[in-house]
Parts: sequence; structure tokens; C-alpha cells
Amino acid sequence: MKNDNKPKAKEVMWLFTIGCILGFILETLWYFVKNGIWINKQGLLYGPFKPIYGTGLVLIVFLMYNFKNKNIFCKFGLGVILGSLFEYFCSLFQEFALGTSTWNYSTFKYNISGRIYLPYSIAWGLITLVCTQYLYPCFKKLYLKIPAELSKILTIILTVFMSFNIIITTLATYRYSDRATNKDTNSYVFKTIDKLYPDAYMQDKFPKMQILEKQ
Repeated sequence: MKNDNKPKAKEVMWLFTIGCILGFILETLWYFVKNGIWINKQGLLYGPFKPIYGTGLVLIVFLMYNFKNKNIFCKFGLGVILGSLFEYFCSLFQEFALGTSTWNYSTFKYNISGRIYLPYSIAWGLITLVCTQYLYPCFKKLYLKIPAELSKILTIILTVFMSFNIIITTLATYRYSDRATNKDTNSYVFKTIDKLYPDAYMQDKFPKMQILEKQ
């Protein structure tokens, strides 16, 4: 990459959103190929977004830029390591902060604590190569064609929407977990969350999510 292609902070929300959408598509198609049925794989309440992939794309682009001149085998290996560590700590955070779990590989061979799984770690390496070699350069070319003022306005709108989406999803998930253990609340905010996002709604949005005992 030329120096002009160095990732910029103003690109973060765009990369995050693109990663979220691509992750949603990838997981939805992969689940259909494996199981022959369509299932809702979104990770946020509103829109086809999987935030783990959005965050993963941002980390890959910014961290891997320092290794842009390395060969593909080095990039692949780093992708495997970084992706696996990221997935492991995302699983820990979801379990201990929200009391829920969206994936568990403990029934498969070659897993670590059910949080990471060798074939998917390899997939992170491949994703890293695709992102650094093709996806980000293509994104950069298109992004630079957007007029600066329009780009600024769209970025603000996107940031407000995605921030709201993440916050409301976090609150709704936290209360979903609390309700499973019959924990009541006196909070006006949480009572409103309970009315807007009852268990049936959450189960429809996140059919693979499991409630765990909060630590």
C-alpha cells in the first residue's frame, strides 16, 4: 500500500459497518450450507449487523497495516493469532458482562474452553488476507471518491445510528439475561426496555443466544 492508503480514524465507523454487514452475510450463508435452513444471525437489534466482525475488520486493518510488507504466510499467521485472541476475549466479555453466550465450541475437537475452534481460527487467517489484500484497498478507492463534506455528514449519521444500535442492544441483552433469573428492576430505563424488548422479541432476534448465570 502507498502511504495514502494508511488507515485513518475517520474511516473507523465505515469499516465497522462494512464488517458487520459482511459478517452477517457470511454467517447466514455458512449456517444455511451446514444445516440447510435459514436462521436470523444478526447481532444487533436493528439491521443486518454482526459487531464482532465489524470490530474484527477495524482491528485487522489498523493492526495489520504495520505488517503490510510481510509475505502472505506471515499475514495469515498473524491473522490466526489475532482473530483467535479477539474471539476468545469477546466470548469472555459477553459471558461475564452480559450473562449470555452466542457461540460454544466445546462439543468440537480442537477447541479451547469452547471459545475458539481451530477451523474458525484458520478462517480468521483467511479473512485477514482477504481484508488486507483486497477489501481495504477497494474500500479506500471508493471512500476517497466521496466528497469530503458529504462524507462527514454521512459519517456522523452512521455513527449516531450505530452507537444507538449498540447501546440499546447491550441494555436489552442485559435485561434479557436478568429476566431469565427473575431479577426485577426499579429503573425506569430497564422497565421501558422490558416493555419494548420482551423475551419473545429477543428470542426471535437472537435465536442462538443462550442465557448464562452471571458471574
